[in-house]
Amino acid sequence: MIAAEHEERIIEEINASSLKNQALKDDLIDHFCCMVEIEMERGHSFEKALKKAYEQTAPNGLDEIQSETIFLLNYSKIMFMKRLTYVSGYLFTLTWIAGVLMKALHLPGAGLLIGIGAIGVTCIFIPLLLINRYKHLAREVISERMKWIFGGFSTALLIVSITMKLLHMMGASLMLFISFLLFGIGFLPFLFFRMYKKSVDEL
Repeated sequence: MIAAEHEERIIEEINASSLKNQALKDDLIDHFCCMVEIEMERGHSFEKALKKAYEQTAPNGLDEIQSETIFLLNYSKIMFMKRLTYVSGYLFTLTWIAGVLMKALHLPGAGLLIGIGAIGVTCIFIPLLLINRYKHLAREVISERMKWIFGGFSTALLIVSITMKLLHMMGASLMLFISFLLFGIGFLPFLFFRMYKKSVDEL
């Protein structure tokens, strides 16, 4: 067994970390104590043993372990959300395109399909896509986050405005102008800035 002060030091470091799950903290404390004890039996000092334990267990920090644990615990929910997002996006986009085609051919039911497709894409697919990206976007620089936000909103407004135009609804031209304005001065600057930054980083 390692000395009580060494065990206390490990407990303090784990508790002072950003880990939220108490069960995970307890498991890591036990794991670190065992690894430190093994390394100290090999003749290493406590500090060196603790460093080696960190290098072997969490080379990229304890946050990585927490992220992996959360992912594994919520894997089924995450996969369900991803499937729902992309399947709904495909089906609603296909419905909207079918409605536009039927409208061009003057077939009955075109307006209904266009409406269902537009509502589905703007109110279900795009919000789900942004929610799915939220975890990754939270770690990104602000320009990357703004690119996705403006891209999502401008796309939603563009689809709504085109739908209103096809169905001859009032305010369609204004909505179309707003969507292009948002796309042009909101999304495109951030898109090309991120492309520029990526090209510079690759040098």
